[in-house]
Amino acid sequence: MPNYLVVGGSSGIGNKVTQQLAAAENQVYATFHTSGTRSDDDHISFHPLNVLDDILHLDFLPEIIDGFMYCPGSINLKPFERIKPADFENDYKL
Repeated sequence: MPNYLVVGGSSGIGNKVTQQLAAAENQVYATFHTSGTRSDDDHISFHPLNVLDDILHLDFLPEIIDGFMYCPGSINLKPFERIKPADFENDYKL
């Protein structure tokens, strides 16, 4: 069974990809940052991960990953001129 890592797999596009991969009987290792998520599907396991940490703890992953999707996200719903440089930089780093 192929193994997939979906960073940001708990919501939005990442969650949809996670569900589709699991439905195709792949093993999916999905991560979340703020919303603790669980799944009743045996093909999905959720794990906490902050991609902005200096050291990433990925010990939950198997030795071989067959595919990877990067879907973390944030959104600043403000007019562009009101976004502070620090906000823009944080979004860029993500």
